[in-house]
Amino acid sequence: MKVVDVVAAVVLSASGAAFLGLGLELRSDQSAYPDGIVTAATTTSFHTERSANRRRTVWTTRYRPVYTFQTPTGETATFADPRTVTEAPQVGRTVQLSYRADEPGRARVIRGWHGWTGFPVMFTAAGGLLLACVFFTVRRKPSRG
Repeated sequence: MKVVDVVAAVVLSASGAAFLGLGLELRSDQSAYPDGIVTAATTTSFHTERSANRRRTVWTTRYRPVYTFQTPTGETATFADPRTVTEAPQVGRTVQLSYRADEPGRARVIRGWHGWTGFPVMFTAAGGLLLACVFFTVRRKPSRG
């Protein structure tokens, strides 16, 4: 194996591991805090955001759900989801939230498998693909000729 091949394998492996790690880290924002409290929350309202393209010919509307839940001490807490959606949320719908006891305003919606969207999927897939390519390239026997 040539030095260039070894360097390329190391660089691609590091890149693949970085992409894989980034994808999993992005996904971790959609799962429960390891040291957090999990509770049910109700969608009580939503904020509407409108934006347009540069020439203001196409307008899009996005919605940011607002959830309300009770802490174990009986305090009512409200949390606005940082993630926006394209369809208006159903007021009264119940979701699972996770939050740290000292920061109920910084909760996370636990999205489960359907939370694997956009960037987490893209980065995790790219990292896995890079690592698979390196693995199969390194395992490949050199051709004789």
